[in-house]
Amino acid sequence: MTRSGTAQPTTARPSIPVMVRNRQQEESNDPEITARLTEWFCRARAFIGDYSPADDAHLPDPDTSLSRTQLLSLLIGFVGCDTAEKRDQRTYTLIYTDPTSGKRNFQTICIPYHAPASPIWFERDPDGGPGCQIVWKPTGEVLARPQLHAGIFGASNHYYSRVGPDLAELPTAAIVSPYSTCAGGCLGCNRNEVGSWTPPPRDYIAQHVAELAADYDHRGWDRAELFSVNITTGCQPDEARELTMMLKLIAEYRRQGFANAAFFPFTYAIDSRSAMDQLREAGCLGFIGTIECVNDAERLRQWGRQKGSITFEQHLAKYRRAHEAGFGIVETDYVLGADSYEEMLRGVAELSAAKVTVVPNIKRNYSPAQLNSNHEDIWKLGAGYVADGFTACLETYNHGTIKRRAARYCIDYLHRHGQPDVTLRDLPIRHT
Repeated sequence: MTRSGTAQPTTARPSIPVMVRNRQQEESNDPEITARLTEWFCRARAFIGDYSPADDAHLPDPDTSLSRTQLLSLLIGFVGCDTAEKRDQRTYTLIYTDPTSGKRNFQTICIPYHAPASPIWFERDPDGGPGCQIVWKPTGEVLARPQLHAGIFGASNHYYSRVGPDLAELPTAAIVSPYSTCAGGCLGCNRNEVGSWTPPPRDYIAQHVAELAADYDHRGWDRAELFSVNITTGCQPDEARELTMMLKLIAEYRRQGFANAAFFPFTYAIDSRSAMDQLREAGCLGFIGTIECVNDAERLRQWGRQKGSITFEQHLAKYRRAHEAGFGIVETDYVLGADSYEEMLRGVAELSAAKVTVVPNIKRNYSPAQLNSNHEDIWKLGAGYVADGFTACLETYNHGTIKRRAARYCIDYLHRHGQPDVTLRDLPIRHT
């Protein structure tokens, strides 16, 4: 689809400028960027002040309402922060707490190459504890006092995607990237932008599962308590090798005693019904794609030809095949910022009509090139673009999500381990 909504001929090969990655070591302090981000975030703060979250108190799954604090954390993530921290870390995961509901959510910030131009400042508490603060540089006002969770370079090739109310990690669900600490290196990938993904060892599948198994043993966890494994890859050049890697990985999990794990492959390489059938037979209950954006030209420009040349209509057809193959959960990742407002909402609606759950993410802008790659509508409409986009995506969660399935196993685990009163509403939102 083009931004005008008309289909492009399949034979057309438009000249699309490739995004230029900016790996510069010297940071820029561009006053035009400062003015742009300051004006945008000022309007965003006013929007948050008038924003009324949807009332989801009557719903059994409390994950369809975007709180003011979640919205603030997303907007901070989009703008990026300046900091006195060493630049060996350019991404931090923070834990925000909503002052009204007490609900906690995890969200990342980036320290861009144009960090000195950002109107937002990130600093740790001086006592060396986990606390930190986000400061509005023009006035010194503290915007939020989140808790520092991690820096990206401290990440391994797996993390536990569910935590209890006390933020303690739980053994019930994991997101794994056995190939490396990041799935791959497409041009639009923010981790690729800062070079935070690493090449794998030669025997990476066995080493990955052995590392996870050793961690379970060290923590005193039962390997049979792992019920949900998201496999993020995208690292193999074609479907056959991607499928082979997936099947070997699942077999290795079984061999090392993770007998109850259900698998949820996250891949753009697997497309055929035959490959999907083999994944289902191996124990995969869901299928996750990565559509990135609705606009075909922007997907190609920002995410590269290998990943970006798959059109929106081809993505839809793939997800329909996944349903036909018997996957109970079909999800796709979507990055807000590349599409026009109307195109974003139309695309989410079409995906929802195909019973696809759309998992939203906010664009992080590490370089001026990435900053300028956002559609003019996000600059014009501001926080309304983000709030409406996330709201539309969260409404698709009624098709079923991996998060909801994993959350129920978390509640069961906590009830069996001395926390009988914990409910779904008590669980922090690990990632939005």
